Order: sequence, then structure tokens, then C-alpha cells
Amino acid sequence: MVDRTLLGLSLYSLLASNRSGVFLVFFPVFLVKIDHAAVPITLIFTSVAYVAGSLVAPFAGRWSDRVGRRRPFLVGAELGALPLYLSIPFVPGYLAAGFAFIAGTTILSMGGPALSAFVADVTRDRQRGGAYGLLNAASSAGSIAGFVVVGLLVLYLGFPYLFYFVALVQAGTLGILLIRVPDDRAVGTPARRPWREMKELLFFSTTVSIRSLGAGAIGAFYGVYALVLGANLFEVSLVAIAGLATMALTSVPIGRLVDDIGEIKGLLWGTVLSIVGIVAFLVASDWVQLLPAQGFRNLGFAFLGPAMLSWVARLAPSGRRAEYLGFFSLINSTLWSLGPLMGSAAFSLAGPAGLFGVSIGATAVSLVAIEGFYTRGRRRPGSLPAPATPIPPAS
Repeated sequence: MVDRTLLGLSLYSLLASNRSGVFLVFFPVFLVKIDHAAVPITLIFTSVAYVAGSLVAPFAGRWSDRVGRRRPFLVGAELGALPLYLSIPFVPGYLAAGFAFIAGTTILSMGGPALSAFVADVTRDRQRGGAYGLLNAASSAGSIAGFVVVGLLVLYLGFPYLFYFVALVQAGTLGILLIRVPDDRAVGTPARRPWREMKELLFFSTTVSIRSLGAGAIGAFYGVYALVLGANLFEVSLVAIAGLATMALTSVPIGRLVDDIGEIKGLLWGTVLSIVGIVAFLVASDWVQLLPAQGFRNLGFAFLGPAMLSWVARLAPSGRRAEYLGFFSLINSTLWSLGPLMGSAAFSLAGPAGLFGVSIGATAVSLVAIEGFYTRGRRRPGSLPAPATPIPPAS
């Protein structure tokens, strides 16, 4: 039976994904179509926004661990981001819109480590892959609904309705957090520990996150690329939905499979499938061919998310899960966020072939690194410390 807290967090992810997914694809399109920004400028804004968000993650995670609470960080992030996102269609020019997006995304990112740690707090060691898979499935299902609604709204009513929809969804996420997610309290960790103790975490995070450079470049670009290949705005949504449907249908069984085969094998499978998806993007000549390409990419993500988060949660000492997950997010999200910058440079030099080429290269480097360091004896999964003891509830 699914834990009630985990079920509440899944409902939260179901709604929150409506916002994050559509923004990633449609915000660059909004800047290009409405504010007449150049494609490289849109990718730069996207990169800066997610880099800034990743930089605050370790501090937000440490703060959550120290006070022993998770829900206030989720609620605060939603409340802080809401007015900034809602202001985007009303501010003058793409510069003001870009800065509002950067500020909103940075504030919203403060809830990420608390959410990941919340899942780890309420699950056992070898059940976390399935738990993270459940959140991924809920998130993907919510994103499908979001893309359908937003695609129709922007097609028939205009881009401002994208932001009205996001505001409405954020009100729903706040309601779920306050009604369905308990404000569990645990013994905090007031003592500050230096981050130099996280050497193994730093190594792992860098190794598995190199491929995020390619993922970030394509994630911010494929909406514009679909338009180049002849799609309309609603058909851009269909490309996103093809990948999201794959994750919605496969994330739970794949998460459980990761629990059975181990995190490192899950990482290898996910990285290989990501390369297959990027190659399919590279050879596509019509937007319809992007549908299976996106499906393969997201099938890879269905392996990667549970594998990475479960590994980090298992590595973290008791009382420091959010800090460790926030530090991992710093590395992973920063590299992902730099992907659009790398993609912008590659696109400027060699067009789509250059962008997809460097994405394949970055993902291949990550695959070789995982294979070399974690499956050939130099850093074996069995060398991980024993699972952290659950944090006892505060009296």
C-alpha cells in the first residue's frame, strides 16, 4: 500500500509538472514568437534560470535538514514563484520577461531538495526507486494534461493564457501541500559539516551528470526545432506528450526494476537509451519523426531519475539527505542548465547537426565514465556505506 505522505507528494508532482514542463518548452517559444528574441538569447535565459536555481539547492537542502522539516520549503517556493511567473506576459520586452523567469525559477528551486528528501524519509532503502518512479509517473501524467491544455490555449487564445494557466495550477499545488501533505517533523542537524566530506558524492554527481549537458541543450531546443520541421504550436505539445506518455506508463515498473538490478545498471541502461533518442533527433527530417525520438529520450530518463536519486539518498548520512540531494542537484542541474549555452554555441556554428552532435558526445562521455568507474572494480556499488538510519521523529 502506498504511504499517505508519498501519495500526497505524488499528487503535488501531478500538478507541479504542469508548470515546469510547459515552461521549459513554451517559454523559449514565447520569447521568440511574442518578444522577437533570437533563439540563442532564449537558450541563454533558460540556462541562467536553471543554473541560478541549482546554486541555491544545497543551501536550501542544508536548511531543511537543520530544521528537520520539508513542507515549509515546498510551500514557500510555490508562493515566492507565483507572482513572478504571472508577471511575465505583462512586463515590457524579452529582457524583463527573462529576468522574471530567472527569479521565479530560482525561488521555486528551493523546494527541490526538500521534495527529494521527503520521498527518501518515508521509504526504505530498496523501495526508493519505485517511490521516485511513482513521482515521475505522476509528474509525466500531469505534464501530458498540461501540454494538451496549454497547446490549445496558446493556439486559440494566445500566449498570455499560458501564464494564467500556470497561476491556476500553482494555486492547486499549494492546496495539495496544505491539505494532503503532512508537515512531518524530525530531529534536525544543527551542526554544520564541511562539504569537503562529500568527495564521493561530488565524483558520482559529476560522472553521471556530464550527459546532462546534452539533455539540457535538447530539452530547451526541441520545441523550436519542431517548429523548424513544420510543426504548429499544438504539434509541439504532441512531441512533448510522446515522451511524457512513455514516462507515465513505464516509470513505476522501471523504478522497481532499478531497485532489483541496482542503481548503476539503471544508470547504464538510461544513458544508452538517451543516446538512442538523440540519434533519432539527429536523423529526423519531419516533426512526426520527433515523436519516437522523444519517447526513447524519456525512457532513458525513467531509468536515470530513480537510479541517481536512490544512490544519493543511500549514500547520505542520517539527517543530511536534503543536503546531499541538494548538492547532487547543484552538479546535475548546473550541467543541465549549461546545456542550452553549449547548444546555442553549437547551433550557431553548425546548426541542428552541431547541437545534436555535441549532445551525443556529452552523453557518450558519461556512459564511458559510468562503465569505467562503477562497473570495472574502481568504484563498485558494494562499496557504498550501509543504508542511513531513519531520522527519529521529534518528541
